[in-house]
Amino acid sequence: MGGIGSIWTAHHLGLGRDVAVKFISASLATDPIAVARFHREGALMARIKSPHVAEVYEHGVAGGGLPYIVMELLRGEELSDRLARSGRLSLQETVSLVSQLCGALTAAHRLGIIHRDITPEHVFLADDGGSICVKLLDFGVARGDVDPDGTTLTATGAVVGNLVYMSPEQFFNPKRVDGRSDLWSVAVMAYQALTGAPPFEQRGLEALLGAIRIGIFPLPSERSADVTPALDAWFVRALSREPTGRFGSAEEMADALHRAMVAGPSSPVGAPPEAG
Repeated sequence: MGGIGSIWTAHHLGLGRDVAVKFISASLATDPIAVARFHREGALMARIKSPHVAEVYEHGVAGGGLPYIVMELLRGEELSDRLARSGRLSLQETVSLVSQLCGALTAAHRLGIIHRDITPEHVFLADDGGSICVKLLDFGVARGDVDPDGTTLTATGAVVGNLVYMSPEQFFNPKRVDGRSDLWSVAVMAYQALTGAPPFEQRGLEALLGAIRIGIFPLPSERSADVTPALDAWFVRALSREPTGRFGSAEEMADALHRAMVAGPSSPVGAPPEAG
């Protein structure tokens, strides 16, 4: 959690189960903006009903005045740890990762909630009886239609997120950010999982922004021999510089990736629509 807070394991007497309790750091407990974001994170996550978003049971303020969020206890590892250890995922693992994340985003976007900070550190690979259940975490900078009290959640011009996984519009036109920005971030992670490196890998902020603005990246097949033209075409569309060139929804994006996985080596699937 770094400087944001800490997570503890506890036993919830009312629920009769072990839970994870997230506390804001003491250094931020007197910062009204940080506290508001922390409360908002708990409220937003509690609204999202999906097996692929960490379930929030309750949130509030402890006796000492420290805000907390009680959520399901997950056992496993962050995607970042998995990639650091193994370098990359198999095609099947990558497709499963994208499919499950898109399930989380379908539920969130339906409620008008945009995550805005999807990174390998915020994706948890939970052990689910021998299989992996992907969980999307950390909605601390998420944007929703309104707060629970009816006010807007975040400033519409705010630039938030991890630079490597941020969509072009997050950099250059934050007011245009919508659900398709989250889909871009998922596609960047999928590219990294499949090839071992992100598509826009530049040293220095200026070089990174330039690469993202131009929108040109090595096709995954140039980095991984088992990537077919259909998969290349899926990434070209998923990482389109313009949101209108991308998939329109998380569900469409996941379905297209499944089709690309099973398509023959000479059958491009998921190419962007032709400009009118």
